[in-house]
Amino acid sequence: MRVFLTGFMGSGKTAVGLRLARLLGVPFVDLDEEVERRVGMSVRQIFETHGEAAFRQLEQEVLRETVELPEGVVATGGGTFAYESNARLMQAHGRTVFLNPTFSTIVARIGRGKLDRPLFRDDVQALNLYRERLPAYRRADVTVDVAAAESAGEVASRIALLLGAKPCAT
Repeated sequence: MRVFLTGFMGSGKTAVGLRLARLLGVPFVDLDEEVERRVGMSVRQIFETHGEAAFRQLEQEVLRETVELPEGVVATGGGTFAYESNARLMQAHGRTVFLNPTFSTIVARIGRGKLDRPLFRDDVQALNLYRERLPAYRRADVTVDVAAAESAGEVASRIALLLGAKPCAT
């Protein structure tokens, strides 16, 4: 099974993805972390030095490589699924899951980490971007509404149940 987690920045894709991969006994890939590892720069630095277009190209290259994995859980970047070619690729090669906390939960989670997120300049700008991306996220195979107090492990367990996945014994 290959699962692509999508959703806005701060929706919990990495935290949930790590737990879901562990639960399913499959590899985990975080697209942002993999891009950073390959380039030797943070996402913010890539945006500042090379621009968003260069970052999106690198992100798409890494995404294409994930479909070569026989199975796995992939945490995508907040904008990955908003690009039609990426969405088609993910839906052709796995199940897509939209993690959907409220926007206020996202803002609370990001907190001071806003400085690390190049597209979160301020709450108003981020809310506009969130609203712009919602139609794309809603095209995912599965939508998982996430409560503010819900742990990543709880969300991962719900996703496994929704996908009909058989957790591995650990």
